[in-house]
Amino acid sequence: MYKPLPKCLTIKKSPIEGLGLYATGNIKANSFIGVTHIQAKNFENGYIRTPLGGFYNHSNEPNVRRVISDNLPNLKCGDPIDDSLDMTKIPDGKASRENLYPNVVGKYMFIVSIKDIKAGDELTANYNLYTYPKTGIGLQSF
Repeated sequence: MYKPLPKCLTIKKSPIEGLGLYATGNIKANSFIGVTHIQAKNFENGYIRTPLGGFYNHSNEPNVRRVISDNLPNLKCGDPIDDSLDMTKIPDGKASRENLYPNVVGKYMFIVSIKDIKAGDELTANYNLYTYPKTGIGLQSF
């Protein structure tokens, strides 16, 4: 049976805004969580947003980062990311929701935990309408 979310996540009312993604179990730092966007040139902004991509909220104290890759990781929610993989931040620029995606080259966007997340915690990223964050934790290249 199709399930739009991995077993490690659920959607609940968020104190930040609307609905949010919540961990159903503990997730260790540097773990793959799931795919948020898939490149599809005929769609708005050139990407299809998955259920994961529509429900994580902004925070100045994020617990996930957004990563982009040409390769889909063969990982499940909670699987550790190999520390030897090169993840570099896409350079800061005057990006906005309207012009970010055309400047991003990658077939998949996904989220990775940046610290331990406890069961019941909301998953949050640092973003402002998909602009590059000043904190250095945001959209990453993989």
